[in-house]
Amino acid sequence: MNILNNGRFGMGACLTGTMKMLIAKATDHANSRKQFVSNLREYEGIQQKIARMNLLCYANESMAYMLCGNMDRGAPEYQLEAAISKIFASQAAWDVCDETIQILGGAGYMKDVGIERWMRDLRIFRIFEGTNDILKLFVALNGVQEVGKKLTANGVAAMLDLAQKRVLGIGPVKAKVHADLASSAKNLSEDIAQFNLAVSRQVMKHKKKIIGQQILLNRIGDIAI
Repeated sequence: MNILNNGRFGMGACLTGTMKMLIAKATDHANSRKQFVSNLREYEGIQQKIARMNLLCYANESMAYMLCGNMDRGAPEYQLEAAISKIFASQAAWDVCDETIQILGGAGYMKDVGIERWMRDLRIFRIFEGTNDILKLFVALNGVQEVGKKLTANGVAAMLDLAQKRVLGIGPVKAKVHADLASSAKNLSEDIAQFNLAVSRQVMKHKKKIIGQQILLNRIGDIAI
């Protein structure tokens, strides 16, 4: 399992560099290419694409740093973080590559530019080291399992009461962010509490049969990631 975890962590770190190179190519083209007498960089649609590409890259790099920190501190369990990092990195790199080709237009599709090969090579990352589909179910089922254990130990009424109380609290997130982000931290904490309540209700509804509810589990996995 540690071999898989290390591979998934390495993928997230490696693909950060790939995304940065793709963003550089897209930005260079946007700065130099003129369309309708203006550089591509002047158009909001292109700005939005490049902004989102940078957002994905930054988020992925942050995940890699967090996971690396957990590993360096000797955390006994980081398999969920490794799985999430792998899922996010492989999808984000694909999206960044796709948008780079879109910004370059027909030139991005040409062999001599080289990006078409990057896209072909990036496709495998969503398959090996555990397919993203299976890992997303793994993330969701781990969370559902913990909720099930707490429901069994504390009882349904106690768990629902606790979950509803958490909806009203800011929680521990506020203490971990800059003061300027306090309102965002509050919103995040409330969303996490609502998520906890929603998952608890689904576990009570489906019980052990939730294992077969893949559409539901995919939604839970997406939210967790």
